[in-house]
Amino acid sequence: MDYFMEPTGVAIIGASQDFKTINGKILKYLLKHKYQGQIYPVNPKYREIEGLPCYPSVDAIPERVDLALIAVAAARVPGILRDCGAKKIKRAVIFSSGFSETGSEGKKIQEEIIKIAQEFEMRLIGPNCLGVLNVSTGLIASFSASMELDSIKEGPVALVSQSGAVGFLLFNLLQDAGVGVNYVITTGNEADVTVSEGLAYLVENPSTKVILTYLEGLRDGETFKRTIEKAAEAGKPIIALKVGNSASGQKAAATHTAALTGSGAAYKSYFDKMGIIQAKDSDDIIDLAQAFVPGKLPKGARLGIVTMSGGVGILLADRLEEVGLQVPQLSEALQEEVRKVIPAFGCAQNPVDVTAQSLNEGEEFKKCLKILLESDELDMLIVAITMATGKLAEKIGRDVAEAALETDKPLVVCWSVGQVAKPGFDVLKDAGIPLYHSPARAAKVMGVLYNYARFKDGWKTTVAEKINIPRQTKVQNALKESNKALSEHATKELLELYGLPVTKEYVAKSAEEAVAIAENMGYPVVMKIDSPDILHKTEAGGVAVNINSAQSVEATFNEVMKRALNYNPQAKINGILMQEQVPAGVEAIIGLQRDPVLGTQIMFGLGGIFVEVFKDVVLKPAPLSREDALEVLNQIKGGALLNGVRGGQPADKEALVEILLGVSQLAVEAGEDLLSLDINPVTVLAQGRGAKILDGVLVSSGLDNN
Repeated sequence: MDYFMEPTGVAIIGASQDFKTINGKILKYLLKHKYQGQIYPVNPKYREIEGLPCYPSVDAIPERVDLALIAVAAARVPGILRDCGAKKIKRAVIFSSGFSETGSEGKKIQEEIIKIAQEFEMRLIGPNCLGVLNVSTGLIASFSASMELDSIKEGPVALVSQSGAVGFLLFNLLQDAGVGVNYVITTGNEADVTVSEGLAYLVENPSTKVILTYLEGLRDGETFKRTIEKAAEAGKPIIALKVGNSASGQKAAATHTAALTGSGAAYKSYFDKMGIIQAKDSDDIIDLAQAFVPGKLPKGARLGIVTMSGGVGILLADRLEEVGLQVPQLSEALQEEVRKVIPAFGCAQNPVDVTAQSLNEGEEFKKCLKILLESDELDMLIVAITMATGKLAEKIGRDVAEAALETDKPLVVCWSVGQVAKPGFDVLKDAGIPLYHSPARAAKVMGVLYNYARFKDGWKTTVAEKINIPRQTKVQNALKESNKALSEHATKELLELYGLPVTKEYVAKSAEEAVAIAENMGYPVVMKIDSPDILHKTEAGGVAVNINSAQSVEATFNEVMKRALNYNPQAKINGILMQEQVPAGVEAIIGLQRDPVLGTQIMFGLGGIFVEVFKDVVLKPAPLSREDALEVLNQIKGGALLNGVRGGQPADKEALVEILLGVSQLAVEAGEDLLSLDINPVTVLAQGRGAKILDGVLVSSGLDNN
């Protein structure tokens, strides 16, 4: 990536004297922003452009060239790439559109340029992209109109985007908010270089402290995951705007798990685990970038509010509680210190109401901020300002900026007025103080800072248990041989290898055998059709419960077999599953789904209406630690039912934890051979009495290819 981002020289293929054209703009912006390397315009129509020699071909350039910038018609790109390869140019940014995004013909051209790049060991960014920026060296390799800026504010924020338009929209918004940027990388069609490679470069770059990314989807999950682990280790926050949640993770819709763990849910689950901050829109991503740029994280959840309006203070306190922060009342000693520097009719509790009068009184306002920031009773501060204009607004801005720059605690400003306070806004922007125009936005970023600080302090990679090779071989062979879903009984046989508590059960091939099994097991029993081709047994009329006699067993056997064959005459039927009937308890669902990019996600939720109607489930990427499993149980909205309600006994949560850990190990050992698992339901008995897996289905990844 260094050749892309720090080239010693760039060739502009098809450079133009007309600075209104795309090729003209690329040259214009390199000159305007004083690119520090050599610029080689290439166009046989000109001998020079803006005082620079213009070459008829790349071969005519006498010096070495690190990077080619190509913005010509798609059909011409393959030939130009060959010329670049012959010149030993190892990197090219292809701005041109007309490739795979346009259909089959464009796709053929894209495949051709990939082959040419491989032939010459050349790396490509694009096609169909808006290029890259390295602000520190003036490398403005883009034709975006964003570059019409007279100057670009440099800073510690970097951006990698799969969309050029969105990438430079965010760049512009960052500049407007006073947030400095060092790099922008837009990847377009990703014929070669991916967003994951761009992120990897930024994570390892020492001048980048905060990374923003716009994602539509990922092709190289392993690179992405390795990069995210490095970001977590380095404490570099990544703020992601993820869109375009595809249905790729839902191909095997034969199970509840598949329906509930689509690609969008898999991304959210992975992001949550790895501390990736998820933005909802462009405003959100800019707000979050501002908050992280100062590099200050809170040591706790206690937040102080300084305001000139009691109403705004109350509004902020409400919003802060919603994001999990505390607005503690200050100790009497601290209040006494505050009273010395605010008017007598102000309020020294928290929120601290300094009143509008104190803002006009010399250093008193700034002294109040300093007292609160130096106190060990608070971990962060919001300064909420309402109406102030002109010189007063400028003074407030200076006072806040000076206090903020002297502390290692996060401080943000909520200034809820329009441009009448612009002099104050400008002071804060120039000083890099996060500024928001609504209490909700200020409160939200403080909550995110606190959550990221907790993630950073507690993050560690979850390591799976040592793989049991004989067990792994048995599981993988069973999945490969099936090439589809396993029957309930076959699924439970594999679950039992992991010590999971499946029901006692036997397959009966005849009514007589069913009666003998039932008599041996003891009544009542449950009878189910056992077939890999009938996964939804209830719909097929293939389940009967509370069977209490030999006569009922015989009649039920014949009836269930008849219904199953009527439901699917081509089904392979192994027989009738004779199963112990388990006492009532809390029903849960546990599953896993392999996302093609991010790997396997484990799902947990309560059964019945909670999963069918409320979709009350939680996902966690595999493998799970014991702490992860306990967290999963506490994260579902209906989790209180596990603790016992209205005098009921608490459920055996430890038994659920053990099942989750067993499923996690199965996910690790099965690997890519396993597409999904649906354990539904699990009956959780009272504390100390365990749990039983009543039903389950494993789906081989072979089904995904059919």
